[in-house]
Amino acid sequence: MSVMEIDADIPTVLAVLRENSSPELSAVFYQLEDLYERKLWYQLTLVLETDFYGSEHSRGIRLRLFQRFILNFYNKINLLKLIQFLLASLDEVETADESLSLLNDLKLKILKDSEKLEKEDKNDQYTQALVFISCEIANIKLQLSEIDDAKKLLDDCQLKIDQLNSIDNRINASYYKTLSNYQKLSSDYNSYYKTSLLYLACINNDLTILKDQKDEFIYNLSISAILGNKIYNFGEIIMHEIFNNLKIEWLKKLILSLNDGNLIEFNKILAKNEKDIKKSLNSLDLKFLNEKICIMTFIKLIFIKSSNRKILTYDEILKEITNLSTAAEIEHLCMKCLSLNLIKGYINQVNKEIEITWVQPRTMNKPQIEIIRNKLVDWNNNVSKLSDYMADNGKQVWV
Repeated sequence: MSVMEIDADIPTVLAVLRENSSPELSAVFYQLEDLYERKLWYQLTLVLETDFYGSEHSRGIRLRLFQRFILNFYNKINLLKLIQFLLASLDEVETADESLSLLNDLKLKILKDSEKLEKEDKNDQYTQALVFISCEIANIKLQLSEIDDAKKLLDDCQLKIDQLNSIDNRINASYYKTLSNYQKLSSDYNSYYKTSLLYLACINNDLTILKDQKDEFIYNLSISAILGNKIYNFGEIIMHEIFNNLKIEWLKKLILSLNDGNLIEFNKILAKNEKDIKKSLNSLDLKFLNEKICIMTFIKLIFIKSSNRKILTYDEILKEITNLSTAAEIEHLCMKCLSLNLIKGYINQVNKEIEITWVQPRTMNKPQIEIIRNKLVDWNNNVSKLSDYMADNGKQVWV
């Protein structure tokens, strides 16, 4: 009997795989055979997803099951599930080139089936499947340093995503994951930070999807947060549960001190962890971080200032931001904040003060929310006092 005949004999294929797998999966294989013979494709897909690929016991035979069993009815089941099954099988592949070959082969099958349909009969399922698998192919190409090819695929995927009326969240997650990997390679910290947060949102904060990559993911996200020249809001990362996976203590404390605008704590961290920090950051990075903590401290000063009139004198600023020493440095800092659209206001060089009319909204932690609460309490008390004053002293007017 030839290999082709063996592969076409589904009961034989499943029997061989059952013998080579864990006894825990025996019942699953019998169930797969029964559902296949009855052509219950939806139920078959569910069993594959939950009982086979969802089981750790299936590791080592996933790819063989995919190639010898699932590909026999690949066009009968949900195409996105089909791609997920292949992706879950790629852990058993030794090289990125092999993974790329398997993904390209499946993409070609889906593309050929799509081309067989009349234009009016085509649905979004094929388009979404092709976008999904193209994103994963682009990700493999990044691993193989085929940067330009990966970028072309990503651009094409973005165009198709924009044309779709609705799109499965798995595709968005795949796109943002691959795009963030591309941005990481190009050291685009601002875009990487934003895209990675979108990726986390698309996986519905299910960190099990990241598997053993959680530590590396949060490290890269944290580095992009402190080095991004347009990132001055760290609440999203601090409040996310993945922040607990950040094992590098100096980096965690650095982000917290930046978020709080705590210049004293920031300088202590730099002094205490100088050697470790210099291994991860160069001199230009450190210079930028000093500018960043000055900006965050300035924002904190505005934040804690009374709401009725936010005016900061140069002396107040110099007292809190000890890294600054001259009026020119204060004005440069203020203009930097204005250019980044972090604040709106005016610089009064004559009176040596800065009036703030607006501050960019930001995600706050609990201590910052407590400050807002106290301000609201004070505001409420002031309104009550004014109301009592008007009631006591305006009786003649009311009469």
